[in-house]
Amino acid sequence: MLNFGEWNGGIIFFSLLHLLIFLLAAPLLQGWIKKVKAFWQMRQGPSLFQPYRDLWKYMRKEEVVSEHASWIFLVTPSLVLGSTILASCVVPGPWGWAPIHSLGSMFWLAASLGLARFFLALAGLDAGGTFGGMGSSREVFVAALVEPGFILSLAVLALMTETTSLMGMSAALQGLSIFETPRVLALFALFVIAIAELGRIPVDNPDTHLELTMIHEGMLLDYSGPSLGFLTWAEQLKQLLLLQLLTFLILPVNIQVMNSWSGGIPFGMLLSHGILQIGFLALLGTFFATLESINVKVRLFRIPNVLAMGLAAAVLALLTLWITKGGI
Repeated sequence: MLNFGEWNGGIIFFSLLHLLIFLLAAPLLQGWIKKVKAFWQMRQGPSLFQPYRDLWKYMRKEEVVSEHASWIFLVTPSLVLGSTILASCVVPGPWGWAPIHSLGSMFWLAASLGLARFFLALAGLDAGGTFGGMGSSREVFVAALVEPGFILSLAVLALMTETTSLMGMSAALQGLSIFETPRVLALFALFVIAIAELGRIPVDNPDTHLELTMIHEGMLLDYSGPSLGFLTWAEQLKQLLLLQLLTFLILPVNIQVMNSWSGGIPFGMLLSHGILQIGFLALLGTFFATLESINVKVRLFRIPNVLAMGLAAAVLALLTLWITKGGI
């Protein structure tokens, strides 16, 4: 039996462990997605651990900063990584626990990711480069279509579970059918939105080196060295957080016993749920990699047609919930 209440400082220890696991697992998920894409392209592809080598390479490189850059350009990499780490504090891991699990944690998640996007868009403009400014304007264009649907989808799930805590949602969703119409529509909306948030085809191409088609990568062109490493790590961590968010909303963990720090956690239960969620997380990575391999990037002005499906599904989920409950 694991007992979190046996010693003082247990919460701090497990909070740090939670963050450390997320930070170390994020590059591994990126390596897995690249490996699956290489499989569909019938080539060997890079090693699963290549993202770790890339991060280590960036950290040892010399950094070159534009003479036109201000303090915004300099602080953005650390701020983006820090904001993404803050977001990971509210997303439950495969073990069904998050360091911050109070009411309103879903708004914490949206605000943290929004803050990172805001400063990254400013940094793309700040360096004075043509492609950085182009990437920033496109990023804001996509964000205006993505963020309302993202918040609305979480709001629908919050109304269904009567809590705005992501950890509380995981506990409450276990007692609800996964085939309830509002839940299915909200999850579909999150799937569509995750494609755009992760910069994946058909919205964006994370592997492109053609500046005219870049969205997210365009804002990173002026960065190098450790700053580029921080931004790359933050993007990998954001990818892990969104896929883990989908994982525990689809397969919620039984955390009723985990809500009490005075009680023990059966190790077998923790292990079985953890293995199930990690397997489903890898399956989601395979799904997105496969989807990216069988589709092509759409034109910029056709992106609203793709993202409108997510927003429409979120609105329809809210209306369906309203009708089934006879008013909210």
